[in-house]
Amino acid sequence: MKLNTFTGWVGYGLALLAVTSMGLFLVAVGSGYDALAVLAGSVCVVALAGAMGLVGGVVKHDHRLHRTTPRLL
Repeated sequence: MKLNTFTGWVGYGLALLAVTSMGLFLVAVGSGYDALAVLAGSVCVVALAGAMGLVGGVVKHDHRLHRTTPRLL
């Protein structure tokens, strides 16, 4: 279960990073800072993809080992 706990915390951290960078993206677009908007939007997409890939990979791994769907925390 240590893998599930690690995945849960990292997944939540990446989701928090994605929400924060989405806010920065919206502020940068509204203020006219195009380069910062691209950077914040890219960070948001990468963080969301990383969180979904990490959690999805652990769920697939647990199913492959015939475990029930994991409790992440």
